Amino acid sequence: MTDDTRLSMFGGLRVGLVLVSVAAVWLLGNSTAFAAPFTPSFDLTVSNANTSVRTNTTIVHSVPVGNNLIDSINTFIPIDWQIAAGDTYPVGNVVGQVSAKADKGCNGSVDTLTPGNLINQALAPTDPSQAEWLATIDGTWQMLFVVDQTTQPREWQIEVTLANASMPPNMCAPEELKVTIFGSSSPAGALVIANPTHANTYTWDDGLLSYGGSQVVFVSDNVVIGTDTDADGWANTVDNCSTVVNADQLNTDGDSLGDACDPDDDNDGFSDVVETSVGTNPLVRCGTNAWPADINNDGFSDITDVSVLTNVFGESVPPAPARYNIAPDPPDTFVDITDVTRMVGVFGQACP
Repeated sequence: MTDDTRLSMFGGLRVGLVLVSVAAVWLLGNSTAFAAPFTPSFDLTVSNANTSVRTNTTIVHSVPVGNNLIDSINTFIPIDWQIAAGDTYPVGNVVGQVSAKADKGCNGSVDTLTPGNLINQALAPTDPSQAEWLATIDGTWQMLFVVDQTTQPREWQIEVTLANASMPPNMCAPEELKVTIFGSSSPAGALVIANPTHANTYTWDDGLLSYGGSQVVFVSDNVVIGTDTDADGWANTVDNCSTVVNADQLNTDGDSLGDACDPDDDNDGFSDVVETSVGTNPLVRCGTNAWPADINNDGFSDITDVSVLTNVFGESVPPAPARYNIAPDPPDTFVDITDVTRMVGVFGQACP
């Protein structure tokens, strides 16, 4: 789903809430100004990253000091997550915990609000929601988390409105809302949420509406489900260097191996080790000083290139130029039959 699609969905769901929040600004007397910046962040963690397991999933939404407060949040979750319907475990069961921090009184302090349990609510017979969970923090601040599905594309969505009538008055940023969804309900022990069945690197998206409804910002975070041998944030199933750390997944030649573990980054038939030794560019196939077999840089490996080697045949490097010592791998510091044989092996060929 694109941000534009989500924005449209977010707006459609939130028209009424925006009006409520505008009124709330007037009624609650919170000091966050509409003109203030709104630069929220989003963090996602799971307590167990193995596939298919029930695990505690924690999401943290926050804005720094000087920002608008958060009005409401829509969190978009890949449909691969297993989220049970609320009517499959008892009403009143604890399914998680919610905690918050904010500057109560707008005096420059950061106050930790009393956390509250996330409690499963009864669904009406005609309620299309997957589940509804209610939390009460700081004694009286109630937040209803509504879990449902979107259709284009199909994914989970958790909605919650912070700026409601129970929100504490005169509150300012910084603000942080931390939500932990338990893998199993308590005390029933029924499934609430479980990881996907397939290993992958998954992205959760967060759409946040600013207090007063003037700004909508989308942020995201990734989580690896399954084995990540090199701990670079990419599951082995999608990591192009599963045993070498390469969070950027850079792959210059577009093959199956990332640059961090690809022995021949430009796929020109000469390893990066050889190219580094002879002084050609290991990331560029053709051009000036790019292909080791093309010593005179004319785009072909031919008799002129072989002749250059034979002119210094048998010499060590130095005094012979390292550029002529193209074999073996790694080069042996001599211009000899191995270099000539390597050159003859591509004789008459153009740069690949």
